[in-house]
Amino acid sequence: MVAALIIAANILGLAQNGKAVIEERNVRSAMGFLASDAMQGRGSGTIFERIAAEYIGSQFMQFGLEPAGEPGWDGKPSYVQTAVSNRRDFVGNPTLKIGSTTLEHGKAMLVIRAGADILSGHLQKITLGDKPNSGAAVFVKMPAAAPQNPMQALQGVAAAGASIIIIEETAQYRAGWERSASRTLSYAVPAAPAKPSVMIVVDKASAEVLNGLADGTVVDFAGVPGQVQQTWNAIGKITGTDTAAGEVILLSSHLDHVGVNQAAPGDDKIFNGADDDASGSVAVVELARMLAGGKKPKRTVYFVCFGSEERGGAGATYFVNNLPFPKEKLVANLEFEMIGRPDAKVKPEELWLTGYERSNLGPELAKRGAKLVQDPHPDQNFFQRSDNYTLARQGIIAHTVSSFGLHTDYHKASDEIKTIDFSHMTRSINSMVEPVQWLVNSNFVPAWNEGKKP
Repeated sequence: MVAALIIAANILGLAQNGKAVIEERNVRSAMGFLASDAMQGRGSGTIFERIAAEYIGSQFMQFGLEPAGEPGWDGKPSYVQTAVSNRRDFVGNPTLKIGSTTLEHGKAMLVIRAGADILSGHLQKITLGDKPNSGAAVFVKMPAAAPQNPMQALQGVAAAGASIIIIEETAQYRAGWERSASRTLSYAVPAAPAKPSVMIVVDKASAEVLNGLADGTVVDFAGVPGQVQQTWNAIGKITGTDTAAGEVILLSSHLDHVGVNQAAPGDDKIFNGADDDASGSVAVVELARMLAGGKKPKRTVYFVCFGSEERGGAGATYFVNNLPFPKEKLVANLEFEMIGRPDAKVKPEELWLTGYERSNLGPELAKRGAKLVQDPHPDQNFFQRSDNYTLARQGIIAHTVSSFGLHTDYHKASDEIKTIDFSHMTRSINSMVEPVQWLVNSNFVPAWNEGKKP
């Protein structure tokens, strides 16, 4: 009977004394601030993103976490880290000129990745797998069984020396066309002697034009760059208590969203980002509250809410490139993103872990009570679409915890507090309490499964 009660309590996300460790009123309070209209959608790199970072940092201070950011007004370490990236925003929409035809980002084409503000090359039509000419502007014909992540497949084309890489739109890109068009574009200033490139998706009509042009036609990409990006991370830590203190567990989220879009249809122009990702940031805040209020863990725990995930992960990139500890000491990263609503593809009490099959971290957490299952949306490539991937590419075991059920409010003004299922969200955070406590106090070191390391 006692065992049955404990199991039931764990399902509900309750401590064994029957009381929730994470209280819904605290979840509602933090969500009510971060996703309010007053925060103007926490646009990446805006003053509202900084306010979000300062707010979360103040929570970390209140809980008694150690500051791990830069010196504040009093000259002492603060709970905010200013990240200056090597990226520059584009002022206005970049264009692609192909012969006498000019395409504009957000209309007939989308710039997916940019590595420079100006590039030029001669048109070369190839099939994926063919070798491009050095510096060419290649129009790549994808095979009938197109890869799930076309841009990842095209990395080899860029590595082989192509400067401009173009593909025809797919159903996935068309579905997200407006969302991609509304983002502020930026490019990474390449480090010498790296060869910059740009990856572009064109609509079907433009693809027909490209097919009809002769190889050798001049193709020009141009965008006017603005100022260097700046973003802000909220960051606090709890130093471990024994020899394992040198080992680090990172609990993270991204605190930014896409801000205000005056071109959005309807009267509401504020993209509040309640689910994406105020919900994940509140999870990190509440787990920080829980761990800070109990016995100190054996391992050191960092709590970081990254800025500018929506602009290429600038906050996470800065953090991983300026780690305050040796990289080999970072045992694992759990990112929390979009847990504000349940996913009908899994059981009501379940969350899913991106890249569950890639390492042994998810199964081990599941053994300790985590209601984590495999991502039911493999075609969406979610493992590669959050800040965890920035760390995973550095060899760090890093996954994202989510329950995003592909709701239609994603990156729209309708992603508001009124859509949040607070019972689900509170239960979800509670369900991770005991597994996280185990992880920060164990000697378990996760590993990539054979052939699954990014």
